[in-house]
Amino acid sequence: MNANIDLALNMLYQRQISSREQLLNEILRVKMTLKKLNDNLTMINDKAKLFQFMKKATEDELGFFSADRDDFSRSFDALQDLDLIDFTLEIFKNDRMGTVISPVYLTNYITEKIQTLQPHKILITEAEKHLSGLKTLIKDSSGSEFTLTTQLKQMYWLLKLSFSEYQNVRIIFESIYTDCLLEQQFDYIYSLPSFGFKPDELGRKFLTRDSDGIAIENMLSHLNDNGTLDIIIPAKITFSSMGYEKLRSYITENFSVKSIYILPEETFKPTTSIKTYLFTITAKPQLNIEIGALELKEDVFKVSYNKLIPTQEFLCHEDWRIELLLSDDDENIQRFKKSNLEKVKLKDIAEVFRGKSILKKNTALGSISVLNISNIDNGEIDYSDMDTIGEEERKIKRYELQEGDVVLSCRGTAIRSAVFQQQNKTIIASANLIVIRPKERVKGEYIKIFFESPIGMSMINSFQRGTSIMNINHSDIMEMEIPFVSISEQQEMIDKYNDEWTVYKKAISEAENKWENIKHSLYNKLI
Repeated sequence: MNANIDLALNMLYQRQISSREQLLNEILRVKMTLKKLNDNLTMINDKAKLFQFMKKATEDELGFFSADRDDFSRSFDALQDLDLIDFTLEIFKNDRMGTVISPVYLTNYITEKIQTLQPHKILITEAEKHLSGLKTLIKDSSGSEFTLTTQLKQMYWLLKLSFSEYQNVRIIFESIYTDCLLEQQFDYIYSLPSFGFKPDELGRKFLTRDSDGIAIENMLSHLNDNGTLDIIIPAKITFSSMGYEKLRSYITENFSVKSIYILPEETFKPTTSIKTYLFTITAKPQLNIEIGALELKEDVFKVSYNKLIPTQEFLCHEDWRIELLLSDDDENIQRFKKSNLEKVKLKDIAEVFRGKSILKKNTALGSISVLNISNIDNGEIDYSDMDTIGEEERKIKRYELQEGDVVLSCRGTAIRSAVFQQQNKTIIASANLIVIRPKERVKGEYIKIFFESPIGMSMINSFQRGTSIMNINHSDIMEMEIPFVSISEQQEMIDKYNDEWTVYKKAISEAENKWENIKHSLYNKLI
């Protein structure tokens, strides 16, 4: 940390100014006062006049200053020479709940793309997210006109003050999750939208209700005929329903996907650990689409691997699960895609729902047993050591497991699945499990066999929303395709599987017992 920033923060902490909003407001007040002083710097040495000037110059924008003139004088002395952006980055560092601040190496990567494209009119939305490296980006493209947006009042003033000397930069106070930038078109747009929240006031109807989907649709409407959009979006965009299938169709019918790159899992930590992609969408037709992954090497973003897919082939896919597209060379996936077997979606042959959310502190002696991931091992459920809760049965009825239900882990670090067998007690699934309840045309054991297969594991992994920690949504799994065969063929596979599983377990048990006996025999000779 910069020593002067450290000293300033310690002074502010002593005045009980500690939240990010309070700290940012304090330096904004100082910088705004300095800006409006212009050349009248003699006032700096007069505490009373400086205090009165500050109140007139800043309270309309930043609110009432509740401390006295000595407090402001101390803040002024400590903050006047600090860089506003450096101070802001310091107080937002390691923030787990607030604003996502993009790492400087990502901003540098975008800077290189801009220098290659040489766009004239550039839009960077929610520009406060790109404070690391933003000035360098703008300086390196001095011949371009920049529009920076923010929907946060404090960030609006931060950007206004930080870029006041730049003739090629304008700041706009608007949300990108409603009608905005009316009738404005750009050669290049860079956007890192908020992930997964539902804005209240949309202004018009969008294809999806989530912020990330709205941002894509909204920004595409502001591309000119030769424009390019770089946007960072969560993995769900590539495979979810709930309007996202309409959004994907809208993109392919009106624009062209140029590239999709998986970002490294550490890119936005600690704020979020969800899997994210960098999408490049252009108004110009593309013969091929580039897909791959980026990696961080010596603080520089590099392409770790990629492949070109003909656009027509890409458009044949119902969704855009990059992991499957990148795995086209895998024999199992190729066989699955080319198989003549009928394929059905899980939502058409089963009811799919997530288990009940139960906090560990709420587990207690009760009549309701709770199935957790820890109760599943090697494809089987251990019913002997389960957490319990005390709850009215009517309140947990929708989560109660039934004979033949398939349970699939949706959290944790490993994929686990099993088939539930009815017990002489009420058992519900925890929120870390997805429950697949087969209808009459399919058996749970058959679904489990597919889940365990190499192609099944690849399919499940392709719905992964998280990075190192698994995060699978039940609404995504509903869209998963499995091969569909007759009930008699399913039963034949199940019987064969169970018979061989029994033989396998018996052989393992006998081998383990034999090994234990041999060890004890050898050990006894040492006594």
